[in-house]
Amino acid sequence: MKKTILCFLTAACVLVSCLCLSSCGKKDAESSSSASSGASTSAAAGSDGQSPQASLPAGTKAGTINPLTGRSDLPSEAVGQRPVGIMINNLEAATPQHNIASADVCYEMQAEGGITRILALYSDWRNLSMTGSIRSARPYFVELAQSHDCIYVHVGGSQDALDAIQSSKVDSINGVSDSVTIWRDPGRKKSMGSVHSCVTDGEKLIQCVQKREIRTQAKSDGTAFSFRAEGDSQAPQGQSCETLTVPFSSYVTSRFVYDSQKAVYAKYQFDKGQMDAATGKQVEVENVLVLRTAITPTGDSLGHVDIQLKGGEGIYASMGRCQDIQWSMESASDPIQLTDSSGQELSLNPGKTWICIVGQKDDVTAE
Repeated sequence: MKKTILCFLTAACVLVSCLCLSSCGKKDAESSSSASSGASTSAAAGSDGQSPQASLPAGTKAGTINPLTGRSDLPSEAVGQRPVGIMINNLEAATPQHNIASADVCYEMQAEGGITRILALYSDWRNLSMTGSIRSARPYFVELAQSHDCIYVHVGGSQDALDAIQSSKVDSINGVSDSVTIWRDPGRKKSMGSVHSCVTDGEKLIQCVQKREIRTQAKSDGTAFSFRAEGDSQAPQGQSCETLTVPFSSYVTSRFVYDSQKAVYAKYQFDKGQMDAATGKQVEVENVLVLRTAITPTGDSLGHVDIQLKGGEGIYASMGRCQDIQWSMESASDPIQLTDSSGQELSLNPGKTWICIVGQKDDVTAE
C-alpha cells in the first residue's frame, strides 16, 4: 500500500439552497442583498436524462434509505427528494462552522491561495438548523452539485463558476440576490466579522423552493455510492489506518483519527478538532475517501485553480484500515464511480463520508 494516498444520489433527497457571501473571486459578492449580474439562479429542473446510480444495499427497505449514507433512517418527508448542497466557508477565522457535523457527505477541495472550501450535502434539509457560514462557488463544486442533482446553495462565485451554473442549469440559491433565504447571523457577525456570517436553515430553504417552484423530486431512486448492508460493515482490505493525514497546502491540513470504540474517524484541522458550533461536538465520519487528480493554477491574479474531475487513483479508509482504489466520473451529470484494485465496484460502509480531492503529488499519509 502506498504511503501516499488518495483517498448518490437520491432516492430520498431534498432541496437546499442559499448562500451568503464573502468572496474570493472576481465576481464574488459581499452583499447578500445586492444582485450580481453574472449570477444565475435557475428555477428550471435540470437535464431530462436520468443518471445511473448504485442500487440499494441488501437488507434495507426501499423508500427509507438515505441515498447519501446507505442507512435506513430517512424521515418520510425526505424520501424521494433531492439533496441540498451548501458551499461552506473553511477559513480558520470562520470556524467553528454551524451544522457541519450533520452533513451526510462533505467534499473538501482547494478554492484559491491554499484555502479549502467544503460542499456539504444534506438529504434531510427540511429540518436543517442554522447552517454556515456560506461562501462563494467554484466551477468544480458546481460540477459535483450537478452530479448529485443537488439544489446548490452559495453566495456569489468566481466568473467561471457563475457561467457553469447558468450553462448547466443547476438549480442554485444565491445569497447575493436572496438575502431572505441567506442572511447574516448577528452572533457570527459580532464574533467573526460580516464576511463569515452568512447562514441559512431548512425553513427558509423550503420557502424559497416553494416560491421559485424549484424541482424537489429526485431523478433516481438509487444511492450516491454503493453501500454495504447495515450490520455488515467491513474494514478495507489493506494497511492499518489509525491516522490519515491529508495536506491541501501550507495553510490547511485535514487529519482523521480513528476512534475504535465509536468506529468513526474524528476530523482535525488547524491543529485542533473540527468542531460544530451548533452542537459543540467534533465532526465524525464512518468513511474517508481521498481522490487524486490534476490541480493546476489558472494563472489569474486571485490564485484560482482548475481541478479536473475525471478520475484517477485514491484511497478508502474505514474502521481503522485503508485500501487503494480507483475513481472515475464520466461527466458532470454522472455520479462518481469507485472501484477496488481488481476493478470491482467498491461498497462503502453505511454512514457519513468525508471526501478529500487532492493533487497528484500531495503527500497524503496513513499510519
